[in-house]
Amino acid sequence: MDNIAIMFEFYPLLLAIILRITGFFISAPVFNSRNIPIQLKIACALILSVLVYFMIYTKTSIPEINIGYIFLLISEFLIGIVIGFTAQLLFSAIQLAGQSIDMQMGFGIVNIMDPQSGLQVPLMGTFKNLLAVLVFFLINGHHFLLEALFYSYQLVPIAGFNINSSLINLLIEFTSELFLIALKLSAPLVGALFITDFVMGIIARTVPQMNVFLVGMPAKILLGFFLLMLMIPLYVYLLTSLFEKSFKDVFQIIKVLI
Repeated sequence: MDNIAIMFEFYPLLLAIILRITGFFISAPVFNSRNIPIQLKIACALILSVLVYFMIYTKTSIPEINIGYIFLLISEFLIGIVIGFTAQLLFSAIQLAGQSIDMQMGFGIVNIMDPQSGLQVPLMGTFKNLLAVLVFFLINGHHFLLEALFYSYQLVPIAGFNINSSLINLLIEFTSELFLIALKLSAPLVGALFITDFVMGIIARTVPQMNVFLVGMPAKILLGFFLLMLMIPLYVYLLTSLFEKSFKDVFQIIKVLI
């Protein structure tokens, strides 16, 4: 009962904590999945908020309820958004890589519903995204993100958020790396399928009697799936390395939030 009384006494601080964790749950990969019921997300956010609250409330002054407090809540929400957005960039790069492969394989007009985002996404993009989620859980990526969230309260206290040039430059750098990562992930398959198109073009010129368009499309699809199956171990290795880098980026972005 004493803890509950203390919590109600310091509810402005608790609300600020909830806003940061809510922003994290909205933008962080896996945690923002539509497959997770909204009631479960709210319950998890409240439990984490209470845990963080009893860890730091004795070390933090209670903010006063005024106009500045509204901006404090907005800044706390933005901190959670920035942390989750940084981790989400890798998953966006994976979907972009899958879309590039779809265009080469002939699946450019074939989109399916992604249950995590609720959007129409490319076929290969969905496959690579699901593979990435499996690797993410395999290396305990959700634990790393929660650790980063708790670490942010130690490094960036309540009302300690500061928008500076270092933060903006890092966000621009991480966003620009998204396209480079997508290119690296899609390059082997896209390159092989490009060579297939080149060979089909030569055949079309040397053997005009063959209907290359009728033969080429199934051949590209079969070759694409065959190469994709062969490269799954390579993709798992690459994704593991990329996730490790992504976690370092998250901790790096937290350090420039003050």
